[in-house]
Amino acid sequence: MVSIAVVTTTLPIEWTTQQITELKTKLISQQLAACVQSEKINSTYSWQGEIVSEDEWRLTIKTTPNRQESLISTLVEAHPYDVPQIVHRIEQSSPKYSDWVKQQVGE
Repeated sequence: MVSIAVVTTTLPIEWTTQQITELKTKLISQQLAACVQSEKINSTYSWQGEIVSEDEWRLTIKTTPNRQESLISTLVEAHPYDVPQIVHRIEQSSPKYSDWVKQQVGE
């Protein structure tokens, strides 16, 4: 097994499918990500002293450890939230998948 980086973030549900697709396409076309999955979720959290529950988009992004910081910088620049949730981790993957991820991001 070899390593890939997995980055997740959330975006407002008010973003249209087209806006989500445009961001996903940007990340892939700039070779920052090999694959970006999107799904609608519900999040509950404390914000400014209130308990909030709202629908959001979640993006799960696969990249290489070498591209992770550039990917995160791009997400921060594009993000509409004051405090964006950007969580990242290193995961083990099959060698074939890791090789594919590397090829997609130009490594």
